[in-house]
Amino acid sequence: MSAKLKCQVCQKEFEALRSDTKYCSTCKITEGRKRFQTYEKRHKESCPLCGKEMLRRAKYCRSCNNKLQPWRKVGEENSNWKGGTTKANGYIYIRTKRIEGGVGSAYKAEHHIVWEKENNKVLPKDWVIHHLNGIKDDNRSENLELVDEKTHNLMSQLQLRIRNLELENNKLKEKICES
Repeated sequence: MSAKLKCQVCQKEFEALRSDTKYCSTCKITEGRKRFQTYEKRHKESCPLCGKEMLRRAKYCRSCNNKLQPWRKVGEENSNWKGGTTKANGYIYIRTKRIEGGVGSAYKAEHHIVWEKENNKVLPKDWVIHHLNGIKDDNRSENLELVDEKTHNLMSQLQLRIRNLELENNKLKEKICES
């Protein structure tokens, strides 16, 4: 059941579900803000690290708190630092730059770095580095070859087929040896 009440601030009539409501919806927001600001003014403390004012219930001011957060620390400063290398999909990636919030990846594939250093040029667009022996983390310069994407897809399919045939061949040899 709703009741018609008068706002204590603007004196407008409004409908409310509770009979003890004091303010209309717009005045309720402004009065809440005023209460918050007066409370904040009475309960200001200073940051123990830098001395700036901080909000209630906070241990440090916002800038000091951000500096203390481990997920905000980049590179060697982060507690999860593993030497700047990571492995994904069988490839090794090396951290090459520190980003402040910028664009692009901070990691680059190790085989790209090795090839570019060996050949003194940047990897051309629509070309890929192929691992000749099929082992993705074997990044020796003699194991890397520059090929276009179409050729690389064919080579990868052939290598996969060869591996499957070798596995079948080994299984057949084991069956012959058992009998």
